[in-house]
Amino acid sequence: MPFVKNGVEKWQKAFEAAGFKNAIIAKMAPSPKEDPEFSPEDARYSVIRWLPSTIENASGPHINDPRTGEILESDIQMYHNIMNLQRSWYFLQAGPLDPRVQKLPMPQDLMGTLVEYVVAHEVGHTLGFQHNMKASSMYPQEKVRDREWVKKMGHTPTLMDYSRFNYVAQPEDKIDVADLVPGIGPYDIWATMWGYKPIPTAKSSDEERVTLDTWAREQDKTPWLRFSTDGSAGSDPGELTEAVGDADAVKSTALGIKNLQRVAKMLVPATTTQKGDPYDDLSELYGRMLGQWTLELNHVAAIVGGFDTQQKHIGQDGVRFVPISKARQAEAVQFLNANAFASPTWQIDKEILRRIEPIGVLNRVRNAQNSVLNNLLSSSRFARVVEQSALDGAAAYQPAEFMADVRKGVFSELDAPSVTVDAYRRNLQRAYLDIANAKLNASPAAMPAGLPASFAAMFISSGDEKAYYRSELRAIDAAAAAALAKTGDAATRVHLEGVRDQIADILDPKSARASSATPGGSRIAFDLMEMFMNSNDACWPDYEIKP
Repeated sequence: MPFVKNGVEKWQKAFEAAGFKNAIIAKMAPSPKEDPEFSPEDARYSVIRWLPSTIENASGPHINDPRTGEILESDIQMYHNIMNLQRSWYFLQAGPLDPRVQKLPMPQDLMGTLVEYVVAHEVGHTLGFQHNMKASSMYPQEKVRDREWVKKMGHTPTLMDYSRFNYVAQPEDKIDVADLVPGIGPYDIWATMWGYKPIPTAKSSDEERVTLDTWAREQDKTPWLRFSTDGSAGSDPGELTEAVGDADAVKSTALGIKNLQRVAKMLVPATTTQKGDPYDDLSELYGRMLGQWTLELNHVAAIVGGFDTQQKHIGQDGVRFVPISKARQAEAVQFLNANAFASPTWQIDKEILRRIEPIGVLNRVRNAQNSVLNNLLSSSRFARVVEQSALDGAAAYQPAEFMADVRKGVFSELDAPSVTVDAYRRNLQRAYLDIANAKLNASPAAMPAGLPASFAAMFISSGDEKAYYRSELRAIDAAAAAALAKTGDAATRVHLEGVRDQIADILDPKSARASSATPGGSRIAFDLMEMFMNSNDACWPDYEIKP
């Protein structure tokens, strides 16, 4: 198990910077002959357990003394199928950059490196380090493509971020394949120093505070030493999971999509090397490719109504929450209109689809696009847009501009001289109307019981929301009515007539069809999932878009 051992001992680098040599060492458990008294249940031993399970996860909890905070013991859980998840992620995120994954299965040394990465992350938790989702957004976006920077600094400052493999780098950047996987970064070294380095001059914990505060203030001049901002409640797009280069999510997602387009062309040749095998790998990786696409696009959606944040305390200059500029927010919506809501023709490959299913791609694409659209139109995001407008006036992205920009993107065909709406776009437009129906007619979702007060902002809504949706629906109805005269396509005509009927039902809640409104609460479910993904016990969440 050399890779497991390497994963543990990666942290020696951080402890050496804090003044300790050989601070953390991994050893094989003794055999009964070597030590008949040894037991993995003995609290004197911290153990890594390999569990024969189909669960795609790993966790690194620890037990600490509640009086002092001293970490006493840990048992890392490694579920066997974490290897399948790592294989899939690496193929989808780094496949175009690493010749070793052009054909499956991946070589053993690469799979070992991926296991090593998981072990090192979980060991970080046993040492007391939390997830730091902000880290990956603290490097300048262009640096994650800089071969020398990545060699020295990594593509994310910490192993404790959910910033897996460098999907932003392009083949022409010639990033060393060894540097596509995160390692111990500058934040890890700095945080280990802050948490573990002795302060000989201090005689008590109170006397340590001056030194610790001085160290903590290094974050002001070195952004990649920062941690997620307390109370940001999902408002900072730089604190998202599974992001690379999210200092500029628009540029990074555009580059990520280029790599996914390359991956789409790799799928069939990479997964059909073993004659006589079923197409299970092709089906799985195709679904997860759509999930990766959705994930990256949601990083862009988070810019709208967002804030750039920094954790600060009294005595530090400036405010903690700075609204993202109007120009950046509008750019994000335009990017989504062009890349999320346009029909994704590069994903619709009959060479793949006719091998894995007789029907399903329309639902797959709708589910993926609906995920992004739901996120973009979340009630909490709209409430932040409204409040930014109220506080910052014309400098802010206005709610009317936001709603109109989304409508014009989703229903762009209606303004064309000759109107045709393809099957994928018809699905998207119906999804928009379903969301509007839920906003106007669904019963308000109850706040989850026992939720910490710091999360309350995730569920704030605006009293303006319903009025804006009614206005948008009337504008869509008028555009659909005008478009009917400009189409000779039978499917488009039937669709537009259906759009007008659905809008009439939504605007008239007494209508029989409106009574079957989509239940509310989807945003709460989304936010709770984000909270779950940020917990230490769920280090490796999956995201596969299925029919």
